[in-house]
Order: sequence, then structure tokens, then C-alpha cells
Amino acid sequence: MFALCALSLGCASAKAPPQTAAEAEKPAPAQAGASVKAAAVSAEPAPHEAAAPSEAPKPADEPRDGLRKASRPPLEMLTGNNVVYVFNYAESPVGVSAKERCEGENSGDPGAARQCVAKDRGKIPVESMRFVKDPAGQYWWVTYNKYKGNLLKWHKVQFLPGKEADDTVKLNLTGKDKGIAPMARVPATLKVEIPNDYSIIVSDPDYGALHFDAKIGLMEPETN
Repeated sequence: MFALCALSLGCASAKAPPQTAAEAEKPAPAQAGASVKAAAVSAEPAPHEAAAPSEAPKPADEPRDGLRKASRPPLEMLTGNNVVYVFNYAESPVGVSAKERCEGENSGDPGAARQCVAKDRGKIPVESMRFVKDPAGQYWWVTYNKYKGNLLKWHKVQFLPGKEADDTVKLNLTGKDKGIAPMARVPATLKVEIPNDYSIIVSDPDYGALHFDAKIGLMEPETN
């Protein structure tokens, strides 16, 4: 009987027949639940992987020339800090086109090309301009030009501030030109663009967009 019992125990301890491949790969109920939970957790974005808010555009991304926008309203920029705007012929479209034409007409002769550009520049009677608010509260647009070696007030026209946007202002010109070379007909308006603290662009009816660079303290304050 002992032998039979030992034989029976040996039979009980024998391994169960191998499972099929499908049964072997099937997870136990508890394990299956744990696996689904783990998969759900892994599908959720980690806190640091959450979508970040879109970044604010940098100044360089703006459709500008790389310089920051004007820090004050246009009219305040134009009339403040004893600022004078010096004509930048080389950066103005009229100057760029003149250089291209002169260099094309005088290929191989840089000196002649420079003389050609200087002659074209002399046709535009403006060296600088300023926008002044006098002690009486009146606004004046004053341009300067060289004549026989002297810098003279070429045009001087009173204006009233007109429509103002973030970087442009329209000046309503009134009255007669009180400069040394008065215009026969004063235009009704003058559009000025202030893209930044360092320059302005004036829309001239004859020469198009003229670029000017801001200079502080270049002249004595305008008083009359």
C-alpha cells in the first residue's frame, strides 16, 4: 500500500500537460487588468509633455526691418526731444534706383557713377526736416536745404495733427509756406510713417517715399 501511495503521490506531483500556444499567451485575469491600466496610463501625456502655449512672436518675426517699433505715439515722436530728421538718400527708393542707373550707364568708371548719383541727389531740395510745436501750441513742418553753403529754412508750413495710427500720422497742412523757397501750392496733407525710434518715411508727391534718420540735438530748438 505504501508503494501504491508513493506511486499516487508521484502521479499527483507530475506536471500538467503543456498548454496550447493560444492558452500560453493568454494573460491571467488580474494581469490583463493591470496591463490595460498600464497602457491607459502610458497613453496619457506626461505633465511636462503637455502642449505648451504658442510663444509670442519675437521682434525679428515681425514684418519690419529688424528694429523695434516706435516707443511713443507718432506725433509725440515727431515733435519731441529737439529731434531733426536727416535725409537718407541712399536708403530711399529714388536713391537706390539712381545708383543702379548711374552704375549701369558708367560701367567701369566708379568716379563718373558717383558724379551721376550726386547730380541726381541735388535735384531733391531737402537736407533735413523737423516737426515743431511752438510755445503758442501751433505745429510747424520745417524743411532745410543748402544754398551757397548755408542751411536755410526752405519750407515752413503750419499743420494740424490728423488721423493717427500705431506707426503713421497724417498732417493737415494749412496756410501759406513761410520758407525761403515757398511752394506755389501747398499740399493738403503730409503722410509720415514712424516705423521705429530712429527713422521716419515721408510720402513726397514728387519723389515718392523719402527716408530720414533721427538725430537729437543736431540744431538749436525751433522757437519761431
